[in-house]
Amino acid sequence: MLRGIRMNKFYDMIAKDYDQLVKEDVNNQSFPYAAYEDIQDIISSYVFDNSQLSQAKILDLGIGTASLYERMIPEKYSLTGIDNSQKMLELAKLRFPEATLYNHDLLKGLPVEIKNEKYDYIIVNYVFKHFDQDYVVNMINILGSYLAPFGKIFIGDILFFDEVKQSLHFQNHPENSNLVYFYHNFSDIARKIDDMYAISFMELNEYSGILIIEKYYESSLHFEDSLVKYKSNTAKWKSSQSRKKRE
Repeated sequence: MLRGIRMNKFYDMIAKDYDQLVKEDVNNQSFPYAAYEDIQDIISSYVFDNSQLSQAKILDLGIGTASLYERMIPEKYSLTGIDNSQKMLELAKLRFPEATLYNHDLLKGLPVEIKNEKYDYIIVNYVFKHFDQDYVVNMINILGSYLAPFGKIFIGDILFFDEVKQSLHFQNHPENSNLVYFYHNFSDIARKIDDMYAISFMELNEYSGILIIEKYYESSLHFEDSLVKYKSNTAKWKSSQSRKKRE
């Protein structure tokens, strides 16, 4: 399992080739990164369409090479990024010299330098596959305290809808179960996060999706009528808010 310093060294080693490796998975629709560009397109479109601020504050955990932000207008946001790979951060800095970047191991929590900050958007893409469920649930609850009013957390990753779909995928594709990742699903996480948060899920393919998390009393997403517009022909949109909103 890639943990701590080993994960650091692994991503340092592949940093210069990372974007190309991801692109090959996207082009071949291969596991695990087949939905990578869809996730980036959806998140960047949502942030652009819904930001009413002159400069939205974004926190990106596992920012990598910062390729997501080539899809956004730099003047519309201020960016803080965290990554355990110094080589990845060097590439991110070349793309976005104005970004504030921290070389930090997320196993140690969040950097002390941001402890008093609030963010309009917190983005975590293809990071939680390296951490177990207890860590993921705990980190989501922690990240919620860093949200500005009406802020949102976007998590794009290997994500299943529930345990049934997760098991079915690995029955059909046992080769994917042998990789050094943790696999998560919407249903388990929705049951375990703090009740003060609403969690929604967009399914992009049988093993990829986006979680959207916001404070319940500030929630602005609506069941089956929000982000689904970006993938109207393929996406399945589920929300922990659906029952309350229909009552």
